[in-house]
Amino acid sequence: GVGFCHMEQMSCFGDDPGTLGALMRTLAERKHSAPAGSYTKRLFDDPALLKSKLLEECEELLAADDKKEVAWETADVIYFAFAACARNEVNLAQVQRNLARKALRVRRRPGNAKPAGWKPGDPSPDKDKDAAEGS
Repeated sequence: GVGFCHMEQMSCFGDDPGTLGALMRTLAERKHSAPAGSYTKRLFDDPALLKSKLLEECEELLAADDKKEVAWETADVIYFAFAACARNEVNLAQVQRNLARKALRVRRRPGNAKPAGWKPGDPSPDKDKDAAEGS
């Protein structure tokens, strides 16, 4: 029957709706074929909008206080994170490889938060601590 999708089907995400793989495939396809004016196309074309929405959803996730709300907000964060991946032509396999590499690390960083304004290429917030530990 007709679902919530704009294409009058149960899901916008293909035959395996709701899976991470289906979401990533759909976003990757839409990077090249999203109709003008679609929300996903706006996210791809406007990095400030994508950043704003991802940050907004992260804040909502952190403010969530019950399981249902946490699950709902996590889904939103995943959608916008995957939109950022698709915008930059990063696929789910690449994300999974990075997760696997991180899981295999023998030495762990303390996991300190990066200071506001930190950018890739800036020194790690753990650098001084690493040197003190003799790493």
